[in-house]
Parts: sequence; C-alpha cells; structure tokens
Amino acid sequence: EPQPQPATAVDTSGREYFVSWGYNGDSYTKSDIHFSQPSIGNDFTLIDVKARDSKGWTDGLFSHSLFVPQYNIRFGLFFNEKWGLEVAMDHFKWIVKEDQEVHMTGTMNGSPVDAPIALTEDVLRYQLNNGANPIFFNVLRRIRLAGEGGRTGHISFLAKAGGGFAVPHTENKLFGEPNEKGFQAFHGWNLDAAAAIRAHFYKFLYFEFEDKLLYARYFGVNIDRGEAGHSVKANQFSFHFGAA
Repeated sequence: EPQPQPATAVDTSGREYFVSWGYNGDSYTKSDIHFSQPSIGNDFTLIDVKARDSKGWTDGLFSHSLFVPQYNIRFGLFFNEKWGLEVAMDHFKWIVKEDQEVHMTGTMNGSPVDAPIALTEDVLRYQLNNGANPIFFNVLRRIRLAGEGGRTGHISFLAKAGGGFAVPHTENKLFGEPNEKGFQAFHGWNLDAAAAIRAHFYKFLYFEFEDKLLYARYFGVNIDRGEAGHSVKANQFSFHFGAA
C-alpha cells in the first residue's frame, strides 16, 4: 500500500506581530486642482499649485499631543523571516501655499477663462489640514542585516509596496466662501513604495526610519456649492517607535 505523505512544513520562523507610532515630514510636487460649481457656472483648473506640509518637530517633538500635527500608525505581521503585511495610516497635511501665482483655465461664471491668478486670501485657502489621511495595505519584504530576530541588536532592511484608499478632511475657502468641513471616507485612492531600516534597540522594542514615495488621487472633495479634485505626489520621510 502507498504510504501517506508527510504534511508539508510551514515556515513560521520569524513570525512576528508589530505596531508602531511615528512622525513624518513631506515634500510635494506641484499639482493641478480642478474645481466644479455647476450652479454658478464655474468649472476651472488651477495649474501647477504648490503645497507644503506642517512638520511636528519644528516646535519640539513632545511639546504637544502625539497625534498632531503629522503622525503615522503602522500595524501588521510577518508570516516568516522574509514576508509580511502592513496596514499604514499616514496623517499628513497638504496646505496650498499662500499668495502664489498660478494659471487658471476653464470656465468662470459661465465665461471662458485662461489667465494667471494670484492665490490671495480672498481667492483661495485650501488645505487638507485635518489630514490627507491615505491608508495603505502594503506587502513587506524583510532582509536581515545583523543580529537575531526580536532581540536587542537585530537590524533589518524592509522593502514595502501597496495601495489603498484615503479619508481626507479639508478646510477651504473659494472666493471667500467656506466649505462644509468633515471627513470624507473613500474620497481618494493611493499607491506607495518605501524602503526602511528597523533596529531593535531593546529586545522587542525597535526604531524604524522610512523613506516613501506616494501618490494619492482625491475626488469629490467638498467646496462651496461644488467639489474639487487633485493629486498629491510626495516624498515622505518618517521615523517610528514600535514593538514587535
């Protein structure tokens, strides 16, 4: 009689759950912002708009709540020594720089427009100020550089990539008229790719430095009597304290 075959062994060495909190800083490329207000005949785009972030370490890391102004939360697991999954929430601010001059094209008050315009306070104040809030579901690849897993001195390199959705919260005024503030779930989609170094400085406690490229596309963002849409293209650097 044929002998039963042994069950295939599952590699669980290196299995690990982790959670972390950290701060981020972001630099952005220029973006086009599209505004649509059908009831008043507005459908125009502001081209090559500059935006800035709001870093947390300019006035001291621990002089305020850990959840302002820009922070990251990570949790996930490694199935084995090499592969894992991560859920990453990046709370950062995307704030249109004041008084810059951009080009406007489209329709304004029912008439064609194609001209430069200065984004003064009475023209536009636009900010994802309670966060751009992309949420990523990332695949992780881990490469051990030194030490034993989960112990003091363990250092590893992590490659990350994935995508997900966004929950933006915008505060804006367009031609002096404010929007209705609030979080808007699933009003954006996003992609990311990142590289990180994780070092266990005491047993299961670790420090992680990460550099990330991300793309997020926002749509249906609330403005007065209409909606806006734009992309966010960023290089984000962040550092995290975690436990595994």
